[in-house]
Amino acid sequence: MARLEKLSFYLLLGLIIWLPIPLASNRVWAWSIAEAWIAIQSLLLIASYVITKTPFPFARVWRFSWLLIPLGVFQIWVGFQLIPLSIPTLEQISPSAAELYLQVGSSTGAISLDTHATKTAWVKGLSYTLFAFNAAVLIYTTHRLRQVLYVIVFSGAFQAFYGAMAVLLNWEHSLVFGFKESGVATGSFVYKNHLANYLMLCLALGIGLIVSQLHVSASGNWSERLKRWSDGLISRKMFVRLALVIMVIALVMTRSRMGNTAFFLATTVGAFAALLFYRQKPRALMMLIVSLIIVDTAVVGSVFGLDKVKERLEQTSALQETRDEVVQWSLPIVRDYAVTGTGAGTFYTVFPMYSQYNIGFYDHAHNDYLQFVVEVGIPATLLLGFCWLWAMFIAVKSMRQRNSKTLKGTALGGLIGLIGMLIHISVDFNLQAPANSITFILVLVLVGCSASIKVVNRPKEAAVV
Repeated sequence: MARLEKLSFYLLLGLIIWLPIPLASNRVWAWSIAEAWIAIQSLLLIASYVITKTPFPFARVWRFSWLLIPLGVFQIWVGFQLIPLSIPTLEQISPSAAELYLQVGSSTGAISLDTHATKTAWVKGLSYTLFAFNAAVLIYTTHRLRQVLYVIVFSGAFQAFYGAMAVLLNWEHSLVFGFKESGVATGSFVYKNHLANYLMLCLALGIGLIVSQLHVSASGNWSERLKRWSDGLISRKMFVRLALVIMVIALVMTRSRMGNTAFFLATTVGAFAALLFYRQKPRALMMLIVSLIIVDTAVVGSVFGLDKVKERLEQTSALQETRDEVVQWSLPIVRDYAVTGTGAGTFYTVFPMYSQYNIGFYDHAHNDYLQFVVEVGIPATLLLGFCWLWAMFIAVKSMRQRNSKTLKGTALGGLIGLIGMLIHISVDFNLQAPANSITFILVLVLVGCSASIKVVNRPKEAAVV
């Protein structure tokens, strides 16, 4: 079992790094690779238990029922959207959809108004759910939890370094498929806001990781203080701090208005939450938060373009932005399909029917809340929202009750990531990019791990479930 199970875990780590590289896995061939990767990982994980006849850890998985059950029910609903129904039956479930099928003379119809798009979204969703299941099974010790956190920080730093260098060296074309560079950091992503959102998630977990390494006790005297400082200079903590600085630089260089706003607001709220809920507060916690928000903003931002982000915020107006119209014109879709939605992945198919004049092609609503309601209906969207709110509750509870610094730091990082995503998706479609959505699902799982992992040997923080 050990070899196959470890291989499955290493595939999980490899997938974390791989996902953002091929254009955020936001192309058919790229997300197909991710889906195959997750399927192979799942088969290896199952085989590791079947071959050795080891009891499957159902108790461990059940601790994530708050996440896995809603995700599973959501996928069942998306699958139901694909089932052909008689027109009389469809009229009872989705009258607006039935009316459209009648207009083309069809005797049957599905809830989805674009079954091909919904099938694609369904396969993606099943893969996401399977990924969450695998992660819940595989991350069961604080050692593995730290490995995942380090890999996420590495992936974020790699994307940040690549994106920043492309701007500083004035590359005309990206090394990834020769995409034309636009003078802002995009990394291996196509859309700058997706990179900004990805960096925000990586920064959040990186902050949690470095907080978990801070000393709780007082240094006592200058010799002890100097010893801690010297140890810190050659420890992993310094490398994590350097990675955070690189990511902040790249985040500013994306010039993403809401990406930067979401990160700094979420970090501020997370800092106050830590000061409020931590029973044993790391003495350097406030210094770390202040350095991230003020020093990195004032010094790094002034050098690498925070003034340009500020300029973009000041120049933003309703006259220049057409995303406001997209939101406004999408509201009638919600009215017509409030319960059932139009089918997962169908926004770009349905929106032109409600567009009042030409504002260009919009394949997404630039508001994930609205897009989910349009595509899957209000009940299914609220189901996913429950996972989000419950995860925030778990994060706060872990910060208050857990003694392990690793688990408390993970909870803090997860809380910052959850808040940041709540803010950012109000004006963009970050959950439509597989790299971002899977990373966010991993954040939810890690929050669950902060509450479910049982530490049995506190000095070394070895743990089992």
